[in-house]
Amino acid sequence: MITRGRRRGAPGPGDRGAGTLEYLGIVVVAALLVGALVTAFVRADIGTVLACELRSIVDQSGTCGGADVPTTYDADGEDDGVSAVGDQPTRIDDGPATDTGGGDTVYDTATPTTDTVDQDAVDDALDDIRDALDGGFFGVRGGDLDDAKDALDGLNGAEIDALIASMSDDELRHWINELEDGWVGGGWDREQRRELWELIVSKASKATLDRLAGLTDEIQPSFDDVGGDGARDDPESVANTADYDEVNHQLVVGGIKPMDIAQGAIGDCWYMASLMAVVQADPSVIGGAITQNANGTYTVRLYDDGKPVYITVTPDMVVRDDNPAFSYQSPQELADGTQGYELWPLVMEKALALHWGDYAAIEGDSPGLGLEVVTGQSSSSSSLDDAPSVSELSSLLDGGGAVTLASFGEGDDLPDTYGNASDGGLVTGHAYYVKSVDPKKGTVTVVNPWGSAYAPITLSYAEFQDSFSTIYTNEVNP
Repeated sequence: MITRGRRRGAPGPGDRGAGTLEYLGIVVVAALLVGALVTAFVRADIGTVLACELRSIVDQSGTCGGADVPTTYDADGEDDGVSAVGDQPTRIDDGPATDTGGGDTVYDTATPTTDTVDQDAVDDALDDIRDALDGGFFGVRGGDLDDAKDALDGLNGAEIDALIASMSDDELRHWINELEDGWVGGGWDREQRRELWELIVSKASKATLDRLAGLTDEIQPSFDDVGGDGARDDPESVANTADYDEVNHQLVVGGIKPMDIAQGAIGDCWYMASLMAVVQADPSVIGGAITQNANGTYTVRLYDDGKPVYITVTPDMVVRDDNPAFSYQSPQELADGTQGYELWPLVMEKALALHWGDYAAIEGDSPGLGLEVVTGQSSSSSSLDDAPSVSELSSLLDGGGAVTLASFGEGDDLPDTYGNASDGGLVTGHAYYVKSVDPKKGTVTVVNPWGSAYAPITLSYAEFQDSFSTIYTNEVNP
């Protein structure tokens, strides 16, 4: 520090301030050492909490243990600026791991494996992981977590199974807690954690994944908060009556079609309508987005701000009364002659829930964003006063584009086109997609994503303009 107007050694206001800062620095360092000692010798949660709070003071990193949750939108597709931060999940620090599936050790659609186990490779990887998670005096840091992940690289599915089987529940909980919270300089953000889970979920057996799913909700996304407080209070709601299970299924039955989709007991009409619109435009977009892995899991390509992201989901789906609870399906005949379900809509829905955090996170959003999530292409939006003309809409659809719509909210002055959905009326706060346009008749046909039980609705262009708040268009394959 350079001071002026004061001889060396003479204390002044500036020196008192510097002394205060030095004192505070000593206090912070001392506190960090205390926290490190707590971690090194006690290894209790208080060490993690103290570290997080100190980190918040030092670098103002915010609250400890907050979830990564996207911004939500209102029914008209406009950003309401509210983060959908719900109740934080309870950390699992004791108690047995919970098996979330049935007694099967492999998924029904897994192909017979020829993987063999190189026990030396497994033992070496296990030693590396245990060394990394020991952490030493300063606890487990980001580099240690990198080392633990690197130890898994190159292992096949059978070897990952053997490695996880060799670890106790306490070891696995410790690893997961360090991934999520960590010590000073440790912990990973959600994107980094997803890379690790992708590596494991795409290769490991059902038995291994069931065990891990009992320790983290980053393999099977939670549905506890679907429907909000009303669902939690209703003992018959999906939140209280459903469970994860693998239903008899086939990924695609008779081709990918818009009417394979029917929105179920979750408020994701914006996403369901978008999927239907994209499938109508180009079914190969969905066909190319899902890859089935040898262990029976599915890797899904979605887009985040135009960049591809890959999310691997197990074939376990949220089931109530032995039927899928969300993207609704009726049983149909599969290729082997049995009755089962066409899984691709459920796979696409689960992938987004896992990518965004849980199923509650995908309730209520913009139909324009839904198109972007599936195609990676930017959507355009406008009020219906500025909507494309009938001929322009027809050209857009003929050219392989997709169109989705947001209906008015309950408080709006509604036209006569609104009413009982079973009688062909539009409903409020809902998303639709445009199925077809007849430029000669000047009509537009829209579809409710509730499924084939609800017939398409044909409107004159004037009715079309009066009936929706926002229109979204997407070129799909520009």
